[in-house]
Amino acid sequence: MRRIIRGLVTAGAVLVSTLAIPGTAHAAGPNVVEARSDQADWSVIDVRLNYSGGIDKITAMLRPAGSSESDPPVATVTEFEQTYSTSQWDGVWSSPPVQLDTLGDYAIDIEATNTAGETTVKKNAGTLRYRKQPVFGDFSVTPTTPTIENKTVTAEGDLVVRDPSTRETEPLPGATVDLRLGQDGETTTVTDEAGHFSVSHELTTGGWAWAEYRGDLGYATAPWTDITPQAAPTRFVLDPDARRFHVTAGSRIAVTGRLEYQSGTEWKPLAGIPVEMDHKDCTTCSPVEATTDANGRFSLVTSPYGRSVYEVAFPPYPHNPWIQRTASVDVPVYVTATTQFTEFTARLDEYARLEITGILRQVGRYTDGGANVDIQYSADGRTGWTTKKTVRTRFDSQFIVEELPGYTDGYWRLRYAGSAAKDIKGSVSASLRRNRAETRIKDANASPEPVHKGRTITVKGVLQERLPGTATWKAYGGKKVQILFRPKGEDTWYLMGSVTSQSNGSFGKGFTAHEDGTWVPVFLEPDSRHFVGSGAEDYVDVR
Repeated sequence: MRRIIRGLVTAGAVLVSTLAIPGTAHAAGPNVVEARSDQADWSVIDVRLNYSGGIDKITAMLRPAGSSESDPPVATVTEFEQTYSTSQWDGVWSSPPVQLDTLGDYAIDIEATNTAGETTVKKNAGTLRYRKQPVFGDFSVTPTTPTIENKTVTAEGDLVVRDPSTRETEPLPGATVDLRLGQDGETTTVTDEAGHFSVSHELTTGGWAWAEYRGDLGYATAPWTDITPQAAPTRFVLDPDARRFHVTAGSRIAVTGRLEYQSGTEWKPLAGIPVEMDHKDCTTCSPVEATTDANGRFSLVTSPYGRSVYEVAFPPYPHNPWIQRTASVDVPVYVTATTQFTEFTARLDEYARLEITGILRQVGRYTDGGANVDIQYSADGRTGWTTKKTVRTRFDSQFIVEELPGYTDGYWRLRYAGSAAKDIKGSVSASLRRNRAETRIKDANASPEPVHKGRTITVKGVLQERLPGTATWKAYGGKKVQILFRPKGEDTWYLMGSVTSQSNGSFGKGFTAHEDGTWVPVFLEPDSRHFVGSGAEDYVDVR
């Protein structure tokens, strides 16, 4: 901070003499960077030095600008005080205001001595601008703490001309004054006959305020004034039905309410302000934003996931100096999870055995743990659903059930009942119809019986099919029928041969009789649309 202590230089401080200044500078003495009129008061001499150690004495000798360096000074100034320091080896020393008899410019010769007694002399170190100086008087900005309800500030002051020798001032009328009010307020005005000016401006933000004059008399600036808006307290007031939610996954919620600021003991709506809602304490989620309307109202719409606490607050940007942006409000949201079967297959094999696969997915939030899935059957796909097996599985994991007893025709589905304890809704898969055509061998017979050993046994029958949803058996021609034999006293069946059914489904094949046993024709190799089928077993006595 600049430190200036000034008073008028007395006769003892300003010596008009013929003091000779040594022309030789000591190399180790202070370095005189410059000397000049102080910007705020042109009658003050500022001397800037580079130095080591300390400064013991500074002497400034003034002579008319343009005069010879050997001419005697018209005044000598020895009172200096350090007023500014940029580092431990660089600073500025200032004198009190100098009183001279004649206005004009004066060359400044400087002699500087450090505490070690080493002296430096610099001729023409700078110029003292000893002239009538334009200065601002009584510059003020009111209020310096504007409010959201009164953003207008008024800057006023007086521009005068000061005589350095008498220190008297006189108004400067008709002068152009440039004003800066806050970060966004720049304007120009002209002083009246008394040198006075006054300008009012509505601010959008705070900042520094000052006045400048640049004219024929030179340059002047008023002291800078800090304008700091007084931020009003704020609050979010949610509508009664928007303070907490319990919704089903996939639903949208609208958090509505009003943003208000405090004015005395009253709360008023705050319009045109951006607000946002996001998961509480989350900086990388997905905020939703809105801007308050003329009544301060807002609506923030989102699709929540899981059980969470949302926070309604101000977004990081833009900054608003007129309000306190620390207000926020929490909105607890509970989501009832839903479920769906994202995979369901059912395969019915030729022996009426069912294979089921499925995946149960949880939607809206994730709950760890297992779930019970029912495999259900209905003959018509509309009524009479019965559970044939219950499978324990995990959400989002595939399960497989093999060799479940099936039916020749019917509908299958998966069902999850849900969990009240875990707040999960149940679901039912689409139904799948699975069937095959039934097959049978009618009038199966092995003859003759009894039969003599070595003679021929003929196995006959008719292969038939019955299509799903029908009651009529029809001939099934062109298909291979296997003939099996089980010797008396054994449990094992042996394939003796195959025969192809005629167009009317009939077939017959002869075999040499060797021993007692049972014969049976079977249809063992159906396609994907038929079941296996068989005829009646026939025991033949071989003699």
